[in-house]
Amino acid sequence: MPSERSFIDRIQRAEEFHIAVTSITPIYTPADARFSLAMLSSAIAAAKATNQAVDEARPPYQDDVADRIAIIKVINPLVTQSLAYVKSNTAWAKRFDAIKDLADKVRGVTPHKDKASSPEPDKKERNRGEQSFVEIAAHLKRYIARLESLSGYAPPDAKISLATFNEHLTTLTDLNQSIPAHAQTLADAIVDRQEAYIGATGLKFVFTGVKTSVKGQYGHTSLPYRSISGIRW
Repeated sequence: MPSERSFIDRIQRAEEFHIAVTSITPIYTPADARFSLAMLSSAIAAAKATNQAVDEARPPYQDDVADRIAIIKVINPLVTQSLAYVKSNTAWAKRFDAIKDLADKVRGVTPHKDKASSPEPDKKERNRGEQSFVEIAAHLKRYIARLESLSGYAPPDAKISLATFNEHLTTLTDLNQSIPAHAQTLADAIVDRQEAYIGATGLKFVFTGVKTSVKGQYGHTSLPYRSISGIRW
């Protein structure tokens, strides 16, 4: 696929080409109306519009992706902290293993193979792999439910409170829902841009058609044709 810069460069060359053909005398009169200056102007405008559509579609997608990575980086250490808080209360000892299992799923971690069967909560080997963010949200929801089931879970640090975890879950869930939509919008805009540039009737088609028409009208050795022949797609 052409680089982002190449799309801009092609617009600039097409505009330069349009000016050059407009200045030709006698007036350029193509045999095929599809290669008129009006059609060239229209093709340039359409290509510009698709450039803008891609530029507008990209930031929402990129911002949400960055925000989702950021919220995971916030959630993971808080899960570790809350797990340590749970472990610190012997009244919850019977529930600890089940809660730790969910904490590991949220963080996408597994114990070191050479560690004891119950390592410290913050002594983990991170290995998220291809675990999806939707799965992370599902695990976090179950983790919160486990904390809610603990009688008296009310940590003094508000960062690991049930309310805060639920806020983070809502944020992650919302991002999981918005990112696919933004990704599809961006993908559609990129496809539309390709079509506007190199589709059956796109800018390249009109550009090359105009150049051929100039050659046909004035001759390949003519000054009018030589004046535009060096402007390449």
